[in-house]
Amino acid sequence: MKKVTDKNLKFNLYLLHGFTGSGFDFSLLKESIKSHFEDGSVELSWFCPSLPGHGDSLDIDCSVQGHYDFLNQFIELNNSQIKTCDTTKLCKNILIAYSMGSRLGLYHAIQQTEFWDAIVLIGANPGIQSESERVLRKESDKKLSEKIEVNGLSWFLDYWKSLPLIRTQSNASNDFQQAREKRKNTLNVKGLQNSLLHFGQGVFPNLWDMLPSIQSPLLLINGNLDPKYFEISQQFSEIHSGAQCEIIEDCGHAPHIESPQETAKAITAFFKKHLF
Repeated sequence: MKKVTDKNLKFNLYLLHGFTGSGFDFSLLKESIKSHFEDGSVELSWFCPSLPGHGDSLDIDCSVQGHYDFLNQFIELNNSQIKTCDTTKLCKNILIAYSMGSRLGLYHAIQQTEFWDAIVLIGANPGIQSESERVLRKESDKKLSEKIEVNGLSWFLDYWKSLPLIRTQSNASNDFQQAREKRKNTLNVKGLQNSLLHFGQGVFPNLWDMLPSIQSPLLLINGNLDPKYFEISQQFSEIHSGAQCEIIEDCGHAPHIESPQETAKAITAFFKKHLF
């Protein structure tokens, strides 16, 4: 067995963004995590895809299976252990996923739990458990999709950032917000509609009963100003006894954007506990 020492450990980090997001949303968190490994003890490789409906290709399948296939193909092309790790490196595959990206990450981890050496979920929801609530959410997403088509992207982006779940992200730096807004203005209406209709909470499967099958170390991160998702994480940890919950103070739904340094501190402590 290869001995783990400094200089021969490599983290392959896959970062999956939320609805309307991109890999850029993790830029602040990435820099904060890097600062914890300035001693060079770990080589960090970052992989931040634009998920279906959010990239340049509008013909990508946005269904649950389409997302799963997309992630599998992305892993194979970019960072499989066989292709990227030489014989001197011990590679660890790590998932860091936020909101919508957490749904995809969970779906993948349940089916390929042995692939992931550690999983970090920010603002995660394993699915709507009530069938009647799922029907209502599906209808709500359909109506929102129709409004996006009628009113356009600019209207939707103003609506989206006004939601209580999203508003606290305005606490991020002005430079970050300006760059992110510029990118969001390039989003495609049809892509957003397809994401809502085919990967929204109303159509996403209920994964609660399958959570115990995940074998990887799990870290659930939430902001203390996001009580709904904090409660979901508490329920998650009751079902999966190995899941660790971490609360980031003065944050809402997106701690990696609102408080990247504190979020990175929690994540790197988790890494050092389970991956070294």
